[in-house]
Amino acid sequence: MVAPDPARGTVTDERPRRRRRYGHRRSSIRPLHVVGLLLLGWLAWAMTTPGGVSARIEDSSDTIREWLWDATTDPGLKRAANYYNTRFRAEGSYPKMTAEEIREDPNAGWGIGVEVNWCSNQALVLQSLTGHGTISRLLVTGQDLGDVEGEVGCPADLANPAPWQYHTAEAESSEG
Repeated sequence: MVAPDPARGTVTDERPRRRRRYGHRRSSIRPLHVVGLLLLGWLAWAMTTPGGVSARIEDSSDTIREWLWDATTDPGLKRAANYYNTRFRAEGSYPKMTAEEIREDPNAGWGIGVEVNWCSNQALVLQSLTGHGTISRLLVTGQDLGDVEGEVGCPADLANPAPWQYHTAEAESSEG
């Protein structure tokens, strides 16, 4: 309700004053209580899963380790793998290129952090430095077999390229 103030000649806003209720406290949810309840709920759930709480903690740490691995991997490694696999699909073999040929090829833009070890026209190993050491990635017949830690050279047997493994539909369905 707006009423004029005759003493000042202005209009003021008159609001009814809120009465205080003594002894009545407004309820509020405390964030620490919510976090505590969520933690207790997670612990109760984790105890009912195979392996219990320790297995869930280990799974979480493995997931975080994978995220860190991916975050610190040189992006040039992925570009180099894509480049060579594209060339394999187009030509049917991996080209054996000198460092000068790689520099001169406009499509080979992965930078200086990736070393290419040509094994054969069917396989090669890419190596790159990460935040936690060197990794080696094996490419075989246009397929990326993933990364292993350390400087690992060309496998002696492409049918069983240890420490790398071929990804099969059976193996992936049993993991997930």
